[in-house]
Amino acid sequence: MRGLFLLASALLLSTAVVAEWEFTAPVTISEQGSERFFHHLESSGRRNIAVSGDTVAVAWEDDRDDTPRIYLARKGMADTDFSPAMRVSGDGEAFEPTLVALTGERFALAWEEDAQVKMRIVSAHGMGPLIAVAEGESRQPSLHYGDGELRLVLAEQEGRLSRIYYHRFEVVGESGLKRSQRCAVDAVPPEDQQFYPTLARQQGLTVVAWEDRRPGHTVIMGAESVPGQACGFREPVRVSLPPEGAEAAAYGSGHGVARVALSSYGREGVYAAWADKRDYREGYSIFGAPWRVKQGFAANEVVQDAFGGVAKQWHATLAGDGHGRLVAAWSDERDGDSDVLLSWYRDGQWSDDLALPGGSGPGVQQHPSITLDSAGRLHVAWVERDEIGGPTRLRYTVSRWRSSN
Repeated sequence: MRGLFLLASALLLSTAVVAEWEFTAPVTISEQGSERFFHHLESSGRRNIAVSGDTVAVAWEDDRDDTPRIYLARKGMADTDFSPAMRVSGDGEAFEPTLVALTGERFALAWEEDAQVKMRIVSAHGMGPLIAVAEGESRQPSLHYGDGELRLVLAEQEGRLSRIYYHRFEVVGESGLKRSQRCAVDAVPPEDQQFYPTLARQQGLTVVAWEDRRPGHTVIMGAESVPGQACGFREPVRVSLPPEGAEAAAYGSGHGVARVALSSYGREGVYAAWADKRDYREGYSIFGAPWRVKQGFAANEVVQDAFGGVAKQWHATLAGDGHGRLVAAWSDERDGDSDVLLSWYRDGQWSDDLALPGGSGPGVQQHPSITLDSAGRLHVAWVERDEIGGPTRLRYTVSRWRSSN
């Protein structure tokens, strides 16, 4: 009886939350090739989709010609199909593109190629110059555009350790880039590896979060910029907090966390979300922490609902806007195969989870990337497989958020 009650409750909740959304039928961004190759929507901060004006663009990596390279496809809002894939990277092996919208239907991309972060602007008229961001080895870039400037965080190699650096660029003309600032986010040289950074902006402040090994295991650290300083940050704080009670006793040096995402929302908020293994019974779950101007990061909270149970959740991503909307998406195995699930933040609480229409059910759906446009539409891209280990395709859907929030 209890099982039937839970099933009925889940169905009622699903009906209630889906009424707040109206998703279009999914379309394919990039199909399976005649040969087996694999698409990856992997970037630090999971920013692989963006909207500029009336154009939505998606950037990814695949190995269609036996070498991993970066590609981009786009479409107009009124169009049904995406354009053919445009190769953006150079001749080397390239990974983990991050994408951000500029003004005028333009996009900036950064990625790792031959152990160095590269960047360029792409518009309807073509591609801008390809620039190397750092002099030495670098990886895992994440971009943000706002207040008329392009900002970038990445992990730069210093000796045997990687360290998070923050860069500011001016956009010059149609497609030029000029560096204006560079500084370490943590002024103290690292004690262990720092990697997979991302950033957000709120009321003139920059918030950066990353994975950090300083306590002997991986934690999420964060730092906010110093008001009035163009390139200076306060002392970092720990964002992912240690578990308590029975969960704490199950670990030695500490539990695992992975791949933080950040998004601003409303007039004062930034939210951090990541995969967190503090529940020793099973795999990772999605946890988060809100940040507020003049308050910093608050206590950790669970993003997924109780029906997630001890199933595995991965690949957290976030999208927010200035109207206070904030949406999370992730890969979720609660129903056997991997599905894309959504939740949204309202009055300090996460909604019941929604299995993405068209991005859940038979097959494998994972690695979502999401963004909200100026009209409040939620754009979702994800990787789809017919079976575990099979070749991949990229899929896309969009929905207007019908919530009153």
